[in-house]
Amino acid sequence: MAIEETKTVTTHKRGSKAAKHTENTQTADVQSVKSVSSEKVSKAETTSKKAKSSSRGGGRGNRAGDASGSVRGGSRGNGSGSSKGSKSTKNVKAAKNTKNENTRNSRGSKNSSAASSSTGNRRNSRPAPQTTAPQQDDVLIAPPKYRKGSMRIVPLGGLGEIGRNMNVVEYNGHLLLIDCGVLFPEEEQPGVDLILPDFHYIKDRLDKVEALVLTHGHEDHIGGVPYLLKLRPDIPLIGSKLTLAFVEAKCKEHRINPRLVEVKGRDKLKVGPFNLEFVNVTHSIPDALAVFVQTPAGSLIDTGDIKLDQLPLDHRITDLVEFGKLGEKGVDLLMMDSTNAEVPGFVKPETTIGPALDQAFAQATRKIIVASFSSHVHRVQQVVDAAHKYGRKVVFVGRSMVRNMSIAADLGYLRLPEDTVIDLKKAHDVQDDKLVYMCTGSQGEPMAALGRIADGNHRDITINEFDTVILASSLIPGNEHGVYKIINKLVQLGARVVNRDNAAVHVSGHCNEGELLYMYNIVKPKCAMPIHGENRHLVANGMIAVKTGVDPQNVVLAEDGDVVDLYHGQAAVVGSVPCGYVYVDGDSVGELTEDELEKRRILGTEGFVSSFVVVDTETADVVAGPKIYLNAVAEDESEFDKVRHQIVEQLQDAMMAGTHDTYKLQQIMRRTLGSWVARQLHRKPMIVPVVADIAQDVDEAMGLNAAQ
Repeated sequence: MAIEETKTVTTHKRGSKAAKHTENTQTADVQSVKSVSSEKVSKAETTSKKAKSSSRGGGRGNRAGDASGSVRGGSRGNGSGSSKGSKSTKNVKAAKNTKNENTRNSRGSKNSSAASSSTGNRRNSRPAPQTTAPQQDDVLIAPPKYRKGSMRIVPLGGLGEIGRNMNVVEYNGHLLLIDCGVLFPEEEQPGVDLILPDFHYIKDRLDKVEALVLTHGHEDHIGGVPYLLKLRPDIPLIGSKLTLAFVEAKCKEHRINPRLVEVKGRDKLKVGPFNLEFVNVTHSIPDALAVFVQTPAGSLIDTGDIKLDQLPLDHRITDLVEFGKLGEKGVDLLMMDSTNAEVPGFVKPETTIGPALDQAFAQATRKIIVASFSSHVHRVQQVVDAAHKYGRKVVFVGRSMVRNMSIAADLGYLRLPEDTVIDLKKAHDVQDDKLVYMCTGSQGEPMAALGRIADGNHRDITINEFDTVILASSLIPGNEHGVYKIINKLVQLGARVVNRDNAAVHVSGHCNEGELLYMYNIVKPKCAMPIHGENRHLVANGMIAVKTGVDPQNVVLAEDGDVVDLYHGQAAVVGSVPCGYVYVDGDSVGELTEDELEKRRILGTEGFVSSFVVVDTETADVVAGPKIYLNAVAEDESEFDKVRHQIVEQLQDAMMAGTHDTYKLQQIMRRTLGSWVARQLHRKPMIVPVVADIAQDVDEAMGLNAAQ
């Protein structure tokens, strides 16, 4: 077992909101002393070397060398008894690495009804090669047959990314799902609304699903629920009161009536062979829960999103006493939130936000606009309290903000002083210095309320000089450009912008390093499997587990689609299953392919060039054209005069050589025009060639006349 520090260029996956750029960083090459056969290991290592610069496995070693000890991605032999199972995670990942070069965008799953024909099918049968990266098919190491008496965990999202969290727990053919969230697209996915987990792994066994446990009501944990329920509407949904209320409202938009099972902290529930216990945890949304799952094969804890805030607004602290009891009972596997694993120290309490908001409100001379997540009830509560203190009216703006705060108020999670909250339509009757707009858009989303306000496109709200805008959130990695773009627009319009950079208007909802140390020391798990984070977060979390005494052999650094077997108290990655990204694009689910996304990106960045020519294949002559049309291309059409004669020559040569097929002639014109544009203009626009053959038209007309 060794950790080797190397200097490498690591390209993080596009799905990871953190890093769309390539950076030099220290990585830990995690290796195992165990291997199956030298042949297989050698093959995996060779693949790893070829793909290290683009793989998740290569990036996974980030920061591992910062802590003592060594982390292995699972001891790959303890879980299955199969020869494949004795391979280390790093080695299995090495073989998988090549499938991740284009990650999010190379995994557009062809999936009608969210999963009917997903990435997995295409990797195996490849009926449509354009929908998957060509290197994916030969590198997946299939898991062994389920070993009776073991507990199998398969993450379908949330590893190597911040979003679409979902874990599948299997025991003797019975399935338990934990969370089902969405991932929001980046600029590289134009037109994409949402990205779902790939349900292919479970779609043929949905009748075996006992229940879906929801840890809390954030979109990255519940957003995919309606799409799953479209496949099987009667799956029981287990969660807290507020979580289920948010899910129910979301399902109603999809015309689904879900089966809801409400639980609270310290409740116990048995579903199929799974014994469940729920633990109160603090997060940036009320009513969050961790879940303890016990079967005859062993036990695990999925923390969901968690922090150890000792002064939450609702006085509902993370139940460390209950975690301690579970630790005394014995926990085989701890699946711990990794989001802030790299951040030292402890998260400040939510109550520290109140004074900062109070100061901003005291200094405001005109209207105030506060942007936050639409589910952050405690943040909204402090805004409402500050508004009430200074005699201002609060207006909720944005569909999700209005819906969620209405639900929270109805259920008693949000206290609204009488006559403090007014409707947006009535805000015009209130003077500016008596108004507070509570809206969405704190992450720079262009279509959210704040984005439209900054662009001057909001129907009811405009920015005037001396207005105050408060962004009460932290930047999600990858959103920096969008957020600062919004801030600059607001400042240009004369607003005073208060954000985390210049005021303490936000605290995180996730454990920092110090809190993670507490959790591992309290629970004392035999094995650790970091979840909910990008690669660097997962590795940092794993090293924290090692610091607290978890055997490095028992720290599982998995990826989406990895199969983790828990057997006799040992967790091991035993293989991988196809796990792609399913794009929601308007009314279509999973029908968008990588080729189509690439076309959209090209159209948006490089422009469009079409070329039309009329030929006579019988005389091998170009009768008319080529006529070139440009769209979103800076150069003038006259620039293309230089290439017209090349196109004519290439077409004539091809026809004289016996090429009469218009499709082949179109390809010749595409190559000629494309190479010239790339060489002379340094552009790669989309090129659409059209060739019309008058000889063919004449032949068809004569044939039609003869038939008549």
